[in-house]
Amino acid sequence: MNELKEKDGNRSEDYSFDTETSDLIAAAIAKKKEGAEKRRRGNRGRIIGICTVIVIAVCAAVYFGGWAASMGTFLSNTYINGIDVSGKNVSEACALVTESCVPQNVIIRERNGDSKEFTASDLNYTYDCFEEVSRLYKDVNHSKWLSALFEETFLETAPPPPYDEALLRKLLARADWGSTVTRDAALVLGDNGYYVEKEVFGDKPDRDKLIEYAVSEVMQGRYTVDAEKSGCYEDPKIFAADLEKKLEALNGKYDYSITYDFGYTTEVLTGAEIYEWLGADGSLDRSKAEKYVNSLAEKYDTFMTARKFQTTNRGVITMSQGRYSTGQYGWWTDREKTLNRLIDLIEKGESVTVEPDYVTLDTGYKYRGFTRSAEGDIGNTYVEVDLTAQHIWYYRDGVLEFETGQIVSGKATDPKRKTPEGVYSVYTKSTNYTLKAADGSYSAFCSYFMRMSFEGIGFHDLSRSAYGGDIYIRNGSHGCINMKYDEVKKLYELVERGTPVIMYY
Repeated sequence: MNELKEKDGNRSEDYSFDTETSDLIAAAIAKKKEGAEKRRRGNRGRIIGICTVIVIAVCAAVYFGGWAASMGTFLSNTYINGIDVSGKNVSEACALVTESCVPQNVIIRERNGDSKEFTASDLNYTYDCFEEVSRLYKDVNHSKWLSALFEETFLETAPPPPYDEALLRKLLARADWGSTVTRDAALVLGDNGYYVEKEVFGDKPDRDKLIEYAVSEVMQGRYTVDAEKSGCYEDPKIFAADLEKKLEALNGKYDYSITYDFGYTTEVLTGAEIYEWLGADGSLDRSKAEKYVNSLAEKYDTFMTARKFQTTNRGVITMSQGRYSTGQYGWWTDREKTLNRLIDLIEKGESVTVEPDYVTLDTGYKYRGFTRSAEGDIGNTYVEVDLTAQHIWYYRDGVLEFETGQIVSGKATDPKRKTPEGVYSVYTKSTNYTLKAADGSYSAFCSYFMRMSFEGIGFHDLSRSAYGGDIYIRNGSHGCINMKYDEVKKLYELVERGTPVIMYY
């Protein structure tokens, strides 16, 4: 046993017994605790194992249950042609997607806002998509039903066969495509002036263009067709807006006229005609005005034309203009001057009566005939010369006022001196005049001279021993008509400048 000892007033304790006891107790306690911990770990492992088995069993049951449940249907989040067929069997899915497998109705949108629609039934089209949906179903892996809950699957049926092209063409050809014809805007003359009649966008198409375009679109899977894009409609070329300036110009000028005086008749150019010459901006189309002037010249000009002439003794003959091309008789319009003056008159917009401008030479000679009528430009006042008979007649207003058979014309056997037949005019009258040949071969003084051509041919007095008969054949003049003094004087006093002279053999 331990003993308690005291020494020098100090107390000393001995704990050796207690320490050994404590160690034994601690060891016992630790052992006990270790046993308890082992028991606790064993129990927890058994619980975890049991739970794991339970969880696995539940998961397996859920997975295989879901697998079994998904059999015979499409998995979740499955789309065919964009249509949700989740959980649908083949028949149910087919009912949903059949419409997407059949081509859409063919719709033709027309210019006038109407539409023509042709259904699959109209086109005798039938399509059963059961086989195609069944094909897609065969590829379904139902073991993936769980992942399908979180992933989308998109499936597409094979493209269906197209519509019957031949039948489509027939239906399009039979359809009524409109009857309104395209019309340009136009200026119309009303009671209060001109007004604009608006353009019309017609709905009558070029059927061939429309059909070809529509068939091409449908065969390529585009079932709504805009007919306008086919180019089958004709568009107006002139619009109301294009005519505003022209309208303004017309309503300021349409009530005037330009009258051309041709002596025996007139030609009236109205504002209604002139407006046809204006462009959309109101400007004058010079070419149209020129065409009008040309038409007047072609209708009324007589210079260098053949004429019918009633002779005194030889009936009706046809007269050509004559050998020389200058200084001869007739009406000859100066087209350029007439055109320019016409344009000026249109700009002024005033009603006037004018003559055309006639060709005028530098010498002052104007190709403006002495008279003119519907029958011709010789009229009833003229000098007639029968060169074969060597005879002259002068008629004024159809009345014979002078005649003579005492003349000598140009030498017939010399082409250079032979008096040329044709239609001329007395365009100058001179007294005390000296005739000179161009080559200086002769000169002759005369008291009276009436020129009828630029080459110097005319009527003049010349003393001869004899006149008339066949003297002219071998002893004729240099081309002029030689006359006795008294006779040429009388003719000179009677004949006016410009009087036609008709000479023939």
